[in-house]
Amino acid sequence: MAIPVRSEERRLPATLDALAVTMRAVRTPGCAVFVVNDTDDRSADVIAQWSRRSRISALVVEVAFSASIRNAPHARRLALDIAARAVPHGILFTTDADTTVGEAWVERGIQSVAAGSDLVCEDVQLDEQELSALPRQVREVGAAERAYFDLCDLLWRYWTFGRAGQLAARPSGASLAITASAYLSLGGLPLPAVGEDRALHDLVVRSGLVVEALKNGGTRTSARLTSRAAGGCGDALADRAASEDPFCDSHLKPVSLLYDEATLWLELDSATGRRRCPMPKDHDPMRFSTIKQELASARRMAAAYGLIDAP
Repeated sequence: MAIPVRSEERRLPATLDALAVTMRAVRTPGCAVFVVNDTDDRSADVIAQWSRRSRISALVVEVAFSASIRNAPHARRLALDIAARAVPHGILFTTDADTTVGEAWVERGIQSVAAGSDLVCEDVQLDEQELSALPRQVREVGAAERAYFDLCDLLWRYWTFGRAGQLAARPSGASLAITASAYLSLGGLPLPAVGEDRALHDLVVRSGLVVEALKNGGTRTSARLTSRAAGGCGDALADRAASEDPFCDSHLKPVSLLYDEATLWLELDSATGRRRCPMPKDHDPMRFSTIKQELASARRMAAAYGLIDAP
């Protein structure tokens, strides 16, 4: 386990209890590495008490980062680097300190790796109680994004005759598992200011390694509106709560562009025999109103192909 922590004393107990449950559900021994950075509460003490009470081995690293690297990606990178050197032939799991993982989180990760996956990611959902307290539009945007992702994945498989594999992976640092050997071969976690989860996923794909995307493994993360990093999940939720027409996931793209990429993939596959998805074409983030239009188009298209019932 590799978990970044910053001033999460209030949320940590639920996170730690969930970790204990999922770790005890398997016979494979495990340990946890926590990087507690620039914290002004008792987070480290809470973790130490949990480790003693649960009898789960844990390493707590308390650090103060310089301002330029005082963010979640660097804290997660340090935790993963330590974990990878502790178990160079094992599996690295990472989540967030405001997240509760599913009971079978570790078990499913182990099973996926045993089946040949190098990286396992999950479409993590928001905590239902916290989500219910937010404006209705926050839920509506998330539901539209998820529906559009699923339809794009369906169309992508259809257009590429199933040869290109899945498309709709929504990696989240709240639920990732990667083999230590793959992690070390890639040079560790990429370090953008935000979005290290997506950056790692894209690096794995470019390297030709195997990714499995789980739809819903039971992991739930906080729906708070205060973000730990500029441009992070909290900022996105705050925009969805306040904006009349908020921006959506920046990796969503129009159906027409997805079709062009599928055509390009087939051309490359035919010419080279290398079954690797081409680098996505850039596209400006779409707003909620545009996503709803694209979702309607995708539904009509999928229905015309007989992939879903007519809307």
